[in-house]
Amino acid sequence: MLVAEGLNELRKSVAGEVVGPDDAEYDAARRCFNALVDRRPAVIALCVGPGDVATAFDFARVHELEVAVRGGGHNPAGHCVCDGGLVIDLSLMRGVEVSGDARTARADGGATWLDFDAATQTSGLVTPGGVVGSTGVAGLTFGGGIGHLTAQYGLTCDHLVGAEVVTPDGTVVRAGADENAELLWGLRGGGGNFGVATRLEFRLHPLDRVAGGLLTFGGKGVREAFRHFRDVAARSPRDLSCQAGLAVDEALAPVLVVAPCYTGSDPDPEGLRALRSAPGLVDDGVREQSFLDQQRVFDSPYGENRHYWKGHFVRELPDELIDELLGRIVALGRPPGGVLIESMHGSAKDADGTAGAVGFRQAAFNVSAVATWQDAALDEQYIAWARDTAAAIEPWSFGSGGYVNYMQADEPIERVRGAFGDEAFGRLQALKGRYDPKNVLRRNQNIPPQ
Repeated sequence: MLVAEGLNELRKSVAGEVVGPDDAEYDAARRCFNALVDRRPAVIALCVGPGDVATAFDFARVHELEVAVRGGGHNPAGHCVCDGGLVIDLSLMRGVEVSGDARTARADGGATWLDFDAATQTSGLVTPGGVVGSTGVAGLTFGGGIGHLTAQYGLTCDHLVGAEVVTPDGTVVRAGADENAELLWGLRGGGGNFGVATRLEFRLHPLDRVAGGLLTFGGKGVREAFRHFRDVAARSPRDLSCQAGLAVDEALAPVLVVAPCYTGSDPDPEGLRALRSAPGLVDDGVREQSFLDQQRVFDSPYGENRHYWKGHFVRELPDELIDELLGRIVALGRPPGGVLIESMHGSAKDADGTAGAVGFRQAAFNVSAVATWQDAALDEQYIAWARDTAAAIEPWSFGSGGYVNYMQADEPIERVRGAFGDEAFGRLQALKGRYDPKNVLRRNQNIPPQ
């Protein structure tokens, strides 16, 4: 039976919705965060529960269709959509249930961080998550998870305590400390290689207000401000997370934007004073605000910009690398997007390294070339800029891999292996062989079955 002829049968078999190429909502349903990705699936199954996911897997198997999975659709590689295949779309599954007494939250597989934070903040609770609200909870978690609360509480995956997963053969598997614990280990950083998560459970922490926002530095003080940021991050207490972005202004001169997030009780914390004291401060937007407002500090329009990201975790951020980045940010001769510098100090290093598959805990920073543009005619130039910038960072690389959540689809298997290390990669391959031996879920930073 041809795929087109089978759509009506699939519509009868699922409780959710089925969208095909002839439907009015098709173009909107196939769009993802990265406008560079323009793919046309044969069918999009908008699921509302694990039964729908299992039915969609069965349909793909019968019709020999490649499978892609959409949670938030935010991966820059565009793994959430495929040409001529079936998309398991979880965007109708966005519920978040919070237990304030137990300090836990259960999120459906399609929930975004805006959904999650809005729900948990009604009880004054948080878990460390993403910094862009439209990012999917599941996708970020499965790649590790770096954000505004990394120094305070660690990585997002460190707080994942349970999951409901539908494997490609349609089996519903529950993972937790006392049930399928090895799968839980793999979900903590191993990407979407093992199944489709329809529910995730997290530990929460009390927090409702922070001191945060953006500090912008320009002019001749940018280099010194960059060094200042590095030094403050290196000695910061665990109640101050800090990220930075390097960009250019209208004159194509470097600009540094620092995003602190302070969660302590000091009304005038030394760390924020130190950041503000750097030369070249042109705008001070740091203030006391709700955590939800802090989560709105960064925004990245969904589906409007073309993206190509490439970077490395680094052991240190020496003056030589800072100078290299200052040169790279102006090398394109037009606004390139930016370079993102995420500090890894604090609690991320405290977590039990054997509890999850992530391999970058002991890095000092994650440094990523984030090429962002709109004109398709400039694709080659922007992609080349990102690749060249990543190559300039590589001499300081921590290991040979990068951040799974930021990797593009063209990363070689050696770099994926390098993201975990040989021992963890072998363990992940064994898990893959158990839960997805036919590598149905290969639209990801793929771990082939052992």
